[in-house]
Amino acid sequence: MISSALDVALAVALASLPLLLGIWLLAFGRTFAEARRAREAQLRLALAGDLGLSPRELTSLNTKALFKLREQAAFDDLTGALRRGAGISAIDREVARARRHKSALSLAFVDIDGLKAANDRHGHAGGDKLIRGLARALKGGLRDQDLLVRYGGDEFVCVLPDTRAEAGLAKLSEIRKAAAKAGVRFSVGLAQLERSDDVVSLLARADRQLYMVKARRGDIVQLPPGQPDGSRGRRITA
Repeated sequence: MISSALDVALAVALASLPLLLGIWLLAFGRTFAEARRAREAQLRLALAGDLGLSPRELTSLNTKALFKLREQAAFDDLTGALRRGAGISAIDREVARARRHKSALSLAFVDIDGLKAANDRHGHAGGDKLIRGLARALKGGLRDQDLLVRYGGDEFVCVLPDTRAEAGLAKLSEIRKAAAKAGVRFSVGLAQLERSDDVVSLLARADRQLYMVKARRGDIVQLPPGQPDGSRGRRITA
């Protein structure tokens, strides 16, 4: 009698198993779909934040379109170099990579000589021509693994992975000579990554070197107040 009852209970349990499994799969599927939708929403909000889109603009774009927009927004229209925000993120990654692999990393601040004179003589079209010429010269001389960032106006940052300061200066010197033949002249300040550096301090040291180069040449005749070493200390933000 007991054996018969057990057999019946087992049969009922086995019969119910597909139903229970179906309920579990349905619940799991809903939970998984909800989690995926939540992740998608967070990703879309993050992309929209990067692009400065409003909620209304966000609803008209799918995630793929948002990624495409962000990629386009990462590059400067005039020069094709990375924009400042995307460039800072890229420099941060290169600093982390150099620390991880214990490899050298150099960074150069570059700006055009004579931009104001070009603007005065030919208007902004003349200045834009010089800026494009500088970007073209830098791209032509840098390696595929190097990065070019338009930091602002006529200021560019060249990121040179696996490169010590001496080699970086030699490379920028070659580019300067080639650019001068095309009528583009620029100044360079370069710094090599040190153990105590982060992105801000590395950029600041390269910027300070650029400032000192221009000061020695006479382009800058007065140091900013409170900056006895020549550091401008006003452009470096992460």
